[in-house]
Order: sequence, then C-alpha cells, then structure tokens
Amino acid sequence: MRSDIVHGALAALALTVTANMATAHEFTAGLLVAGEEREARLAEAVNGFLLAADERDGHADETSDGHLGGVDVQLLPLPAEAAGQVAGLVGTPRMPPDVLVVIGPEPEGSAATASLAFAGVVLRPGALPNGWATEDDTDNFAARYRSAYGSAPTEAAARGYNAARRLDAAIRPLDGISPRVALETALADTASGIDWQENTR
Repeated sequence: MRSDIVHGALAALALTVTANMATAHEFTAGLLVAGEEREARLAEAVNGFLLAADERDGHADETSDGHLGGVDVQLLPLPAEAAGQVAGLVGTPRMPPDVLVVIGPEPEGSAATASLAFAGVVLRPGALPNGWATEDDTDNFAARYRSAYGSAPTEAAARGYNAARRLDAAIRPLDGISPRVALETALADTASGIDWQENTR
C-alpha cells in the first residue's frame, strides 16, 4: 500500500480520535427557567451556575463557560426569548443540550421541558441546604455570590448553583457525562441535598 495513503488514513484517524476526545471532555448544560419573571430568574440562575462552574477547576482564558467535574461545560440559557438579561457566557453551546436543568414550579416546568421535545438527562436542582442565604462567613455561598455579582443571591441563583454542584459531584468520578445510567444514578443520590462547603476553593 502506498505510504501517502497510509499517512492520510492515519491523519484522518487521529483527527477523529481528537474530535471524539474533545467531545467527551465537554458538554452542554441547558438551563431552562419556567414560571413568572423568567428573564430575571434565568439571569440569576445562570450567575449561580457560573459561580459553581468556576470554583473547582476554573482558570484564566477559558473558552468554555467553566468546568464541572473537570470537564468543560457550555451553558445554554432557555428559553432563548427569556435570555435578554443573561451575561458572562463565552462558550459555544450545542442544541439540544446534553443535560437539561429545569428550574420552576410544576406543571410549568414539565410543560416547558415537553415543549423542547428533550430526550436527554433532565435535572431538577433538588433540595437547598438550610441557611443558604446567610452571609455569616466570607467563604459561604451567599458571601461568594455577593462578592462576584454585587448583590445577595436569590432562590433562582441558589438553584442554579445547586444544580451545578450536583453535576460536578456526578461527573467527576465518571470523567464525563457517560454512561448515562451512572450519571442519572449519581444525580439521584444528591437530590435530597449536597454539602456546598465540601470541595470549594
């Protein structure tokens, strides 16, 4: 076989492997807010999510919206028509997202999810820890949020943060978002609560 054909085939294989590795080490998280005051709540939820995505593995000159579990995360605010107040995103999210975080009351949350015809992993943020809004320690969530954004966190911000922390805890041992069953099992394990003080910088 001609060497130029062999080299061409090897180069194509290397590009495929590299592309697959890049895809394996990044994912898109859709953040869908349902209910009243969606624009403000979506922006606040994004802020909370970004705070968590920067805590463990963040670094300068990122081309993603942060890291969860050591994996690049691209954030997709949804619905798009409510994303007017969202700021601070630099990533390149894909549609449909790999994971959909749904914040909002029922039945509005389920209806909004159904309207997207989404078939991937759906995550409700889960239970918030007691005292999440208290600023009695410069290293707690509320103080870090105020330092980053200049105001106290809202419940939407806390729910965005909580969802990101749960994703981080689920993804880190998997080094990615697959296998799906393992991801869903890990997320279910933190539905009743997660320690926000654990493993923050």
